Amino acid sequence: MTKASELRDIYDGIFGCRKCRDVVESLHPREVIPGACDADLTLMAQAPSEKGVRLSGVHWVGTDGQVRRPGGTFLDKYLKTVGYSVDPSNNHNRRPYTTNVLHCWTGRFGKRDRRPSKDELRRCRHWWEKELQIVQPRVLVVLGKPASEAFASVCGIEAKFKELLQDQGEEMTFGNLTVRRFVLPHPTAPYPGKSELYEQVFRNVRRFLED
Repeated sequence: MTKASELRDIYDGIFGCRKCRDVVESLHPREVIPGACDADLTLMAQAPSEKGVRLSGVHWVGTDGQVRRPGGTFLDKYLKTVGYSVDPSNNHNRRPYTTNVLHCWTGRFGKRDRRPSKDELRRCRHWWEKELQIVQPRVLVVLGKPASEAFASVCGIEAKFKELLQDQGEEMTFGNLTVRRFVLPHPTAPYPGKSELYEQVFRNVRRFLED
């Protein structure tokens, strides 16, 4: 069984999952991206947005096939510095593997998307664990507080987001996977010094990918 077919089965399972009552399910199943199944770099974020992958089937991309602004374009600027891109029209860079710690949209809370609850993250955890075990990336870039803390917890580390920001490039192991883990604020989140953090982290990511 190929990685692509294994991931297709997982995506079908995610699309049909109804374990969480307070989320909004996807209207389009995720697409298996050629080449991303074998990518050395994986991006892990919080959850789908209202008009992104849950409608298009592709993370960071809208139904028009364009990288979504502002988060997707901000992220892609730094991905290109390490030879990757989430832009489907970019034929010069590789596609990273992409996933979330919650696979359904959480809905709105005020002007922003609601953060996933602990129970939602717990129920969804087995999906992304399976994804990472199949893809076997060398480098994992985790975007935002919920994703960073959720992945650290799986690896036996209970720490707050600000603490995790200090431990860049740490070797992390769960199951049969060992990765270099980097932590960043979510591309859409306001965060002091965000651009500088992205520049620094992606310089280090490039070093590990080139080894």
